[in-house]
Amino acid sequence: MFYTLMNCLKGSSVLKAEGRFPERILNVASTSGIYVHNIKRDASDSIVFSVSKKGGEKLLCSNIEGLTLTLVESYGIPVFLERHKKRVFMFLLPLLFCMSIYVFSLFVWRVEITGGDSALKKQVSSFISKNGVTVGAYKKNIDSYDLKRKAILGIDDLSWMWVDVRGTTAKVKIRKRNPKPQMNEIHEPADVISMHSGVIEKMQVFCGIPLFKEGMTVEKGQVIITGILRSENENIPTYYYHACGNVILRICERKTVTIPKKTIKKTPTGRTKNLFKINFKKNNVKFSLNSGISYTEYDKIEKKYKLPFLPITFSKIMYREIDVTTEDTLVSKEIENRRKTFLKELEKKNITTKNLTEDIIENEHYFSVTFIADCLVRADKEIPIREGETNGESS
Repeated sequence: MFYTLMNCLKGSSVLKAEGRFPERILNVASTSGIYVHNIKRDASDSIVFSVSKKGGEKLLCSNIEGLTLTLVESYGIPVFLERHKKRVFMFLLPLLFCMSIYVFSLFVWRVEITGGDSALKKQVSSFISKNGVTVGAYKKNIDSYDLKRKAILGIDDLSWMWVDVRGTTAKVKIRKRNPKPQMNEIHEPADVISMHSGVIEKMQVFCGIPLFKEGMTVEKGQVIITGILRSENENIPTYYYHACGNVILRICERKTVTIPKKTIKKTPTGRTKNLFKINFKKNNVKFSLNSGISYTEYDKIEKKYKLPFLPITFSKIMYREIDVTTEDTLVSKEIENRRKTFLKELEKKNITTKNLTEDIIENEHYFSVTFIADCLVRADKEIPIREGETNGESS
C-alpha cells in the first residue's frame, strides 16, 4: 500500500526489455541505483517491469547492445500534470472554490435572535449591531463574554444574553428580566381576601382580625382577615391595619375528558414519493416536478431550503403511503395518561392534590371520564382598603 502511494505521487513507468538476455537491464538498473518492481516475463521471453518516472527516463537513455527498451505506459500525478499542463484553469477552479468556501466560513452571514418579546429583540439587535455582530462580521472578533456583560448593563429589560457562533450563523439567545413585583406598603391598610371557593384547611394570622375559622366555607372574593378595627363604642375611632396571613383552602377540581372506543392506527407501507418545488417569493411563482400522487392515504413531510441573498426557496415534499386501520382503544392505559396530564396541570397552578378519583360513564362510541381531585391551595391575597370602608364596603 505504501509503495503504491509513493509510486502514484512520484510517477511510475512500465518498461519492456526485448532482445538477447533481457535480464541485463536489471543489472544496469541495480548498478544505477534504480528500484525495479513488478517484474514479469511475457510469452515472447521479454521482461516487463516497473520503475519510477525518473528512473525510466534514465534507462531509456542508456544504450545496451542487443537490447531494445520501450515504454509501455506511464502513470501517476506528475504524468497527469504534464499531460494537462495547458489546462491550468481546470486545476485552479476547484482550488479557488475550496478557498472561497474556507474564506466565507470565517465570517457571519446570518444572525438569529431567540427569546424575549419583539421590543426586546429590537433593542438587542441594535445593540449587537453596534458591537460588531452583523452580517459579514469576522467570527474571531466576537467576544461572547464581553457582549453579555455590556448588554446586561446597557439594556434594562435584559436579564441574560449569550452569542453562540456555529458555522456561519450567530445565534443570540436572550431572556427578558422579570418585572419587579409590586409590594403593598406594610403601613398601607389592607384586607386579605380568598382567591378560591372552598373550606379553610389551615389559617395563620400575622396581623388583623380573622372573620373565619378553620373548617368554615368561604367564597371567592370574600374577606378572610380584615384590617379594620371598629369598636362598638361610637366615641372610639376606627383603626386601620395592614392585615396579612396564610390561608390554605381545601378545594375540589374537576375535569371531564372523552375517550373513543376505537382508535385510528396509521401504518407506513414503505412506499414513498418525493416532490420538488421552487418558490420565487418576489413574484410568488411556484414550479413543481412529479406532482401526481396516486396514494389514497399518505403523510406529508416537507423540508424547505432557502438560498442566501436570493428570494428563492427550494422545497422537498415527501409523500409516505400509509394504511389506515381501526383498533380497540386500551381504555385503562388512556385513562392513566389523561390522569397524569390532569395532575401536571394542577401542579403548574401550584395546587397540591391529596386525593384523585374517576367517574366513568360508558356511551355507545366513547367513554366519558370525570376526574375529581381533592386539593389544597394557598388562597390568600392582600388588597388595599380606604379609610371609611368596612370590610370592603363604604360605611
